[in-house]
Amino acid sequence: MSMSRRAFLAAVPAVTVAGCAGQAPLRVAVVWSGAELRRFLRVVDAYVARYRRPVSVYSAGDNISALLRGPAEDVIPDVAVIPRLGLLFDPVVRPRIRPRTGGHAQPEFWRRLVTPYGSQEELGAWFKLANKSLVWHRAGEQRAPASLTAWQPRPGTLAIGAADGWVLSDWFENVLLAYAPEVYDGLFPPAQPGNQAWWGVAKVTEALTLLATIWREAFTHDQGRRALTMQFHDSILEVFSYRTADVVAAPDFALPVIELYGGRDVAAHFPFPQHGNGPPPLVVGGDVAVAMRGGGQDAVAFVNWLTRPRADGERDALTAWVDEGGFLTPYREPSHPLLRAPARLLSSARNRHYDLSDRLIGRLEGGDGRGLWRVLTELFTDVTVGTVAPATAAATAREKIVEGAAR
Repeated sequence: MSMSRRAFLAAVPAVTVAGCAGQAPLRVAVVWSGAELRRFLRVVDAYVARYRRPVSVYSAGDNISALLRGPAEDVIPDVAVIPRLGLLFDPVVRPRIRPRTGGHAQPEFWRRLVTPYGSQEELGAWFKLANKSLVWHRAGEQRAPASLTAWQPRPGTLAIGAADGWVLSDWFENVLLAYAPEVYDGLFPPAQPGNQAWWGVAKVTEALTLLATIWREAFTHDQGRRALTMQFHDSILEVFSYRTADVVAAPDFALPVIELYGGRDVAAHFPFPQHGNGPPPLVVGGDVAVAMRGGGQDAVAFVNWLTRPRADGERDALTAWVDEGGFLTPYREPSHPLLRAPARLLSSARNRHYDLSDRLIGRLEGGDGRGLWRVLTELFTDVTVGTVAPATAAATAREKIVEGAAR
């Protein structure tokens, strides 16, 4: 989707300029808004204060893909913090990225994700990471299921913010990785180009059927309709504020919402259940900072400053963000006891797999009402609000995915 300058400026929900007058600001585009955007601005303030270089930060929201691909090069930022890894390798976006030079060495797993196959050029540096394989519940009230197939939630016990397509996508990725890790690896192997033909294997349908069965058991028709209008934050409140559900599968960044509305020391979590004797799935995600070619070497320097490891004992706005929860990095262990173990897994677990939908480009690319997210929303609707059998709905969903991957 292309975007004109006028359309982009109309879509930008927040623009904040910090720094000195008389010098063109470094333009930084992010997707955050609200509290996350305010926290990011505090981090950037330290750069402005130290280097006396003005910086303009604006939230492009879901329009960041169109912004980076668009023909209006005068609105392309100097730096972008991108939540969808696949955008780095988009045939339109990649030539516009200035490969990273200098700066700190990134951990191998994370460095490889931002390095094109057959190349040593890093296209960006990781700013924020996420563990997306946690199931949160009220402390002392739940036990982890023995396995994925044994997870049979009663109606009303599971909260899902199904209005957010990424929530359903996280569900699918965890089930697929637990049930058929070879499919996950075939689609995006670590050291070579993937093969989209893996979408056509029977195990994809089986994983979708398992997912649809869990959803069918967990929701009545009315509860399914309500879930389809519920967003991520509201699903957290269902468990920790209203107590109308028992568990919610959510990333580590659910913790600040839990503590804001439910209080401190009220939560616990267990890993997303494994299948059979396999390991629990570990789906990871993150936001990567990239310098665009128009930003020159200043943009690369800013990316390296923003994403750098902090020295022992160093305190700044980013370390405070880490300590308060909702922000994980490869370089600093959070002080919150509920986040230490999930953070360590991001650095050391051998079964880490990056968020599948965030790597897709083309017709399966994520976005509310689009691509894989739309297929999964339709699957959720079919088996909760509708009366379609899980196996039938799963087969239909697989056909849509295969069709999308082929175009």
